[in-house]
Amino acid sequence: MMTFSQIRRMLRRFRKDTDGSYSIETAMIVPLLLWGMLATYTFVDSYRIQALNLRATYTISDLLTRQWNPVDGKFITGAGKFYEFLTNDSHDTALRVTVVYWDEPSKSHKLVWSQARGDGPSAIRQSDLGAMADTIPTLANADSAIIVDTWMTYEPPFNVGIPTTQFRNRVVTSPRFVPQLQWSDGNPGDYVNDEDHDDNNGGGGSI
Repeated sequence: MMTFSQIRRMLRRFRKDTDGSYSIETAMIVPLLLWGMLATYTFVDSYRIQALNLRATYTISDLLTRQWNPVDGKFITGAGKFYEFLTNDSHDTALRVTVVYWDEPSKSHKLVWSQARGDGPSAIRQSDLGAMADTIPTLANADSAIIVDTWMTYEPPFNVGIPTTQFRNRVVTSPRFVPQLQWSDGNPGDYVNDEDHDDNNGGGGSI
């Protein structure tokens, strides 16, 4: 039976022993190092893509706020392609542009027009605005707002625990130079016009 002093001597020898096998240590450490490198790249890439999406959404929104003339289907399609370009077109994207105004007598937002592009949610209808009210800033009576929604389906480059994610951004702004961004029926595309909407006989939906 080993005594306590013998056990202590063995433990001291083990502590001072520096012998080892490089192949075994490499086989244990290299997979962890590779996973750490790939995980770091994936996490950084996901944050980069999300920040890129937010900047692209602000860019599209700013572009729309500077328009003097009514926009049409070709313009919105071009905005969708511009969004793909700004985000490097490496993932599936979708764009939706909506114009609303505040109606003080009814204490509610009114839809002027809405357009959607890409494989994402459809254009907004008047019945959808109630659920969106909390995301639209307070407006004065008859003031309008431009709502730009973007979506991107992000697939991580490596499988390190991050699932496929849909990035969504919404930016709400007011027109800079005109009271309301109007719609032209010259190329309507998937223009939304339901029973609660009055587009002023094709004049762009002005109020």
